[in-house]
Amino acid sequence: MLDQIKALLQEAQLRQQLLAAADREEVIKLITTAGAEKGYTFTDESVSQAATELMSEGEELTEEDLLAVAGGIGPELPSYTPKCQED
Repeated sequence: MLDQIKALLQEAQLRQQLLAAADREEVIKLITTAGAEKGYTFTDESVSQAATELMSEGEELTEEDLLAVAGGIGPELPSYTPKCQED
């Protein structure tokens, strides 16, 4: 079933609808309906469980990713080192 949902998520129109969804329940209904149109039989519970599994499949963030999210300087930005003036 996970593979079927992943295949559905390749469709741009469905992805746009999912991004515009108001809540998780609407997302589940959209996926269930899209699956039914393709001949798949999903229950709301099975889609909810699959969504949880898909979200947990994400890669772990690297230290650079964490710094970028936290407002640190990422690898694409030059670091700033103030010059000391000699008196």
